[in-house]
Amino acid sequence: MSTNTTSTPPHLSQHESPLYRLVGITLALTSAVFIGASFILKKKGLLDSNALHTATKRGDGHAYLKSMLWWTGMTMMLVGELCNVGAYAFQPAIIVTPLGAISVVISAVMSDIFLKEKLSKYGKIGCALCVFGATLLVVNSPDSAMAGSLEAFWKSALTWSFILYASLNAIVITFMIFFGAKRWGDQSPLVFITICSLLGSFVVVVLQVVGAAVVYSVTNPADTQFKYWSLYVLIAFVCACGVTQINYLNKALNLFSTAVVTPIYFVCFTTSTLICSAVLFKEFNFPSTIQLVSALVGFLVILGGVFLLFSDLNDPSLNANDPRSISPDAYMRNGSASSDPLLLQPIAKQDSKTGVFNTFEASKSQA
Repeated sequence: MSTNTTSTPPHLSQHESPLYRLVGITLALTSAVFIGASFILKKKGLLDSNALHTATKRGDGHAYLKSMLWWTGMTMMLVGELCNVGAYAFQPAIIVTPLGAISVVISAVMSDIFLKEKLSKYGKIGCALCVFGATLLVVNSPDSAMAGSLEAFWKSALTWSFILYASLNAIVITFMIFFGAKRWGDQSPLVFITICSLLGSFVVVVLQVVGAAVVYSVTNPADTQFKYWSLYVLIAFVCACGVTQINYLNKALNLFSTAVVTPIYFVCFTTSTLICSAVLFKEFNFPSTIQLVSALVGFLVILGGVFLLFSDLNDPSLNANDPRSISPDAYMRNGSASSDPLLLQPIAKQDSKTGVFNTFEASKSQA
């Protein structure tokens, strides 16, 4: 039984070139390496800034903007995102977005090597599952059917299905920012992660359009897309959403452990992006049912690998000094501001179910 629709909508372009696929996947993997490394530098920058600004309320303030380490990580993340833009110009979100799991693997491996954070056997199995799942997904992914021009994009974006989907997302984002963040922001990571994930899904699809428009302009110079003002509106939209997304992601990282934020954010962001892209571009035209099932299995294997990779960090017996297992704020609750934040003992324990840190008495014998 085949799930192929046998044709691509007339206003969408079909990218079937093997070269397009190779370039897209290469850019996606390069992006994963840079973004994975950036998480470590940004986390250390947050710890350092909190060490010097202990009076700042949990999750508030922007002291990390003065940290050179944070800016280095931010620069690497921007380079990675630029590679992502290029990847989306050549391949659809169903391929590029799940490959982001490789960044989680890179981050875990680099933490083990450079921060001496032991990667357990379960973590190693999780890394292997992520790589296997990504490979399975790429091999069985469908051909790309993306908007090749701005006119094609607007034809897709102005359909009732996408307008309804975008409206519902806008309502949820607005509710979370103006009500949910104040009421539940410091109790559950899902509040900030929901904001980041939904905003991120729109950023991805618009970046996909911008990237495809650039490629279209290069291959069709007579019909360059840079002459249309709507292209610059889309770029401004990406910048505004991107800044907001980064702000709330930093709040989540500052309040909750990386072990909690990373896997939940990856699952929510990836799922939101795939749904948004499917509604807008109708990308799920698989040649066969077997290929569809194989790609779905690959995606589920990636999700399992990500959760397994971080499951050992929720173990109460984990070394309390492991910066992946506690929030930056928990580090700063004890010790002098001049101390190395990686040497401070936390005086907060993490709830294994919610990821929230509850305070407890610090040991009198600690330095």
